[in-house]
Order: sequence, then C-alpha cells, then structure tokens
Amino acid sequence: MSDSAQGFIVLGAARTKVQRWLGSRQLSAFLAAGPGKALRLWPHAEGEAAEEAATALSRELPKSRVLVFSLTEDSLRVSAHADGSCQSREEVALRLRTAKQLSQAHAALQRVSTALDFKGHRPTLLRDGDSRPGFLALAGVKEEDIASLSHARLVEARQHPDAPDAARFQDFSYIDAQGKAHAFFPGAPAQES
Repeated sequence: MSDSAQGFIVLGAARTKVQRWLGSRQLSAFLAAGPGKALRLWPHAEGEAAEEAATALSRELPKSRVLVFSLTEDSLRVSAHADGSCQSREEVALRLRTAKQLSQAHAALQRVSTALDFKGHRPTLLRDGDSRPGFLALAGVKEEDIASLSHARLVEARQHPDAPDAARFQDFSYIDAQGKAHAFFPGAPAQES
C-alpha cells in the first residue's frame, strides 16, 4: 500500500445498496455518511483497481456519481465516474503556485463539476492556495473530513480505540467483504446493516 490518501465520495446512492455492492465484489471498506447525501468510502483498493471499482459501482447504481480522490505529496488526482464509465480524470498541483497551475486547475475543476452534474456555484481556487478544498467541495465534503484518510490508515486507527482522536471515527463503519456493517472499533456496539 502506498502512503497517499485515497477514497471515494459517492453521490446519489443509498448506503444499503453500496454495502450490497461491496459484498458482491467481496471488497471490504470503511464508510461514513454525510454531509448531505454524500457517502464517504475508503475501499480496500487503490490505483487502477480503485478506478475500476468506481466505474463498476457507477454502472451498478445508475443514478449515482462517484468522485475518486487521491492525494500524494504534491498532487491531487480526481476522477468522476457515472453510468459505468470514467467521465473525467484530472491531476492538478496540490499547491497552486503559478498562474499556469491555477488556470489548469480551473479548467480541471470545470470538467469535473460537469461530469458530476454539479449545479451550484463552483468553488474558487486561489493562486498559492490548496486545490483540495475546491475539488472536494464539488461533492459537498469538507477537506478536513477526509483529506488525510486511506483504507490503510483507517485499518491502523481501528486498532487503537483509546487514541486521542478516536472520537473522530465514531460515525464510521467497517464493511466486511460480505457487505456486513460493523462498528468502527471492534467490540463496540454493532451498527445496523
């Protein structure tokens, strides 16, 4: 596993349908609902496997849209999937230092928002600013909610229920490879499937 943060934001899909899909693929994942109708999902897949999973999920749930984000030390990769295909795949600098980077990021933001069928006012990107908040806002999610998380990091956090930031994960579920939901911390009361 790499040290980058990667996850999905699923729009327009019910939690139970996403769980069933995970079970049919025998894919474990961490899931957190909200805000709004956005499901935040960290499946046990990354790179090309994650892209294929997002495409398959959007095919299985036709009215859904899936935003895949991947953060590395210096770039943000996002792809938007709908109707069983990747509608847009973009890579932008994490920190928009030059006018050219800003211009490229604005064009990428427009392509991704079109692919997601985003109806609101597009977020503003600023020169010498961070590109993450703008792209994640297209899916109605704040950066601090998800930016540093990955499946591997959540597996590690799950093993430490006494950690100082453990309360952060109280609304998360662990979905096993059969699609059954479990409380984030083993031994805690189970959540409904």
